[in-house]
Amino acid sequence: MDSTDPGPQGPLPQPTVEHLASVLTRHREELAGAGGVTIGPSEVVHALATHLWAGVAVAATACHATVDPLRLRATSGKVNCRRCLGGSRRSGAPIPGQTHLDL
Repeated sequence: MDSTDPGPQGPLPQPTVEHLASVLTRHREELAGAGGVTIGPSEVVHALATHLWAGVAVAATACHATVDPLRLRATSGKVNCRRCLGGSRRSGAPIPGQTHLDL
Protein backbone atom coordinates (compact mmCIF):
# COMPACT_ATOMS: atom_id res chain seq x y z
CA MET A 1 0.00 0.00 0.00
CA ASP A 2 1.29 3.47 -0.90
CA SER A 3 1.80 5.76 2.16
CA THR A 4 -0.47 8.35 0.51
CA ASP A 5 -3.25 5.79 -0.09
CA PRO A 6 -5.94 6.53 2.52
CA GLY A 7 -6.79 2.86 3.06
CA PRO A 8 -9.76 1.82 5.21
CA GLN A 9 -8.75 3.88 8.31
CA GLY A 10 -7.80 7.06 6.47
CA PRO A 11 -4.37 8.47 5.53
CA LEU A 12 -1.29 7.05 7.21
CA PRO A 13 0.48 9.53 9.51
CA GLN A 14 3.65 11.08 8.10
CA PRO A 15 6.55 11.73 10.49
CA THR A 16 7.47 15.37 10.73
CA VAL A 17 10.89 16.93 10.95
CA GLU A 18 9.93 18.52 14.27
CA HIS A 19 8.95 15.13 15.73
CA LEU A 20 12.21 13.51 14.57
CA ALA A 21 14.24 16.43 15.93
CA SER A 22 12.52 16.15 19.33
CA VAL A 23 13.11 12.37 19.49
CA LEU A 24 16.81 12.82 18.64
CA THR A 25 17.21 15.67 21.13
CA ARG A 26 15.53 13.68 23.91
CA HIS A 27 17.74 10.65 23.18
CA ARG A 28 20.89 12.82 23.31
CA GLU A 29 19.76 14.25 26.67
CA GLU A 30 19.14 10.71 28.03
CA LEU A 31 22.69 9.70 27.09
CA ALA A 32 24.34 12.91 28.37
CA GLY A 33 25.48 11.47 31.71
CA ALA A 34 26.71 8.15 30.34
CA GLY A 35 30.33 7.13 30.75
CA GLY A 36 30.20 5.69 27.24
CA VAL A 37 27.82 4.17 24.74
CA THR A 38 27.44 0.89 22.93
CA ILE A 39 25.88 0.34 19.53
CA GLY A 40 22.97 -2.00 20.10
CA PRO A 41 24.03 -5.15 22.00
CA SER A 42 27.73 -4.73 21.20
CA GLU A 43 30.30 -4.99 24.00
CA VAL A 44 32.52 -2.28 22.45
CA VAL A 45 32.20 0.92 24.48
CA HIS A 46 32.52 4.13 22.46
CA ALA A 47 33.16 7.70 23.58
CA LEU A 48 30.01 9.79 23.41
CA ALA A 49 30.09 12.82 21.13
CA THR A 50 27.58 15.26 19.70
CA HIS A 51 27.26 15.90 15.99
CA LEU A 52 24.98 18.15 14.00
CA TRP A 53 22.42 16.55 11.70
CA ALA A 54 20.25 18.92 9.70
CA GLY A 55 20.90 21.61 12.31
CA VAL A 56 19.97 19.36 15.27
CA ALA A 57 22.55 18.25 17.85
CA VAL A 58 22.39 14.44 18.05
CA ALA A 59 24.22 11.80 20.07
CA ALA A 60 27.05 10.10 18.20
CA THR A 61 30.16 8.05 18.73
CA ALA A 62 33.47 9.90 18.61
CA CYS A 63 34.72 7.44 15.96
CA HIS A 64 31.64 7.71 13.68
CA ALA A 65 30.99 3.95 13.98
CA THR A 66 27.27 4.34 13.30
CA VAL A 67 25.08 6.85 11.52
CA ASP A 68 21.98 5.93 13.56
CA PRO A 69 21.99 7.75 16.91
CA LEU A 70 18.95 5.79 18.10
CA ARG A 71 21.05 2.59 18.20
CA LEU A 72 23.26 4.05 20.95
CA ARG A 73 22.79 2.65 24.48
CA ALA A 74 24.26 4.16 27.65
CA THR A 75 26.82 2.15 29.58
CA SER A 76 28.94 2.74 32.64
CA GLY A 77 31.85 0.76 31.18
CA LYS A 78 35.14 2.37 30.24
CA VAL A 79 35.68 3.34 26.60
CA ASN A 80 37.50 0.50 24.84
CA CYS A 81 36.98 1.39 21.17
CA ARG A 82 40.43 1.81 19.69
CA ARG A 83 39.26 4.45 17.25
CA CYS A 84 37.64 6.52 20.00
CA LEU A 85 40.73 6.19 22.19
CA GLY A 86 42.97 7.15 19.26
CA GLY A 87 41.11 10.42 18.70
CA SER A 88 44.31 12.42 19.04
CA ARG A 89 45.84 10.61 16.06
CA ARG A 90 45.93 12.35 12.74
CA SER A 91 42.81 11.79 10.68
CA GLY A 92 42.90 8.62 8.61
CA ALA A 93 45.79 7.08 10.53
CA PRO A 94 45.39 3.32 10.91
CA ILE A 95 44.68 1.94 14.38
CA PRO A 96 46.69 -1.25 15.11
CA GLY A 97 44.39 -4.24 15.47
CA GLN A 98 41.32 -2.61 13.93
CA THR A 99 40.25 -3.24 10.36
CA HIS A 100 40.36 -0.19 8.08
CA LEU A 101 37.23 0.31 5.98
CA ASP A 102 37.51 2.16 2.68
CA LEU A 103 34.21 3.96 2.24
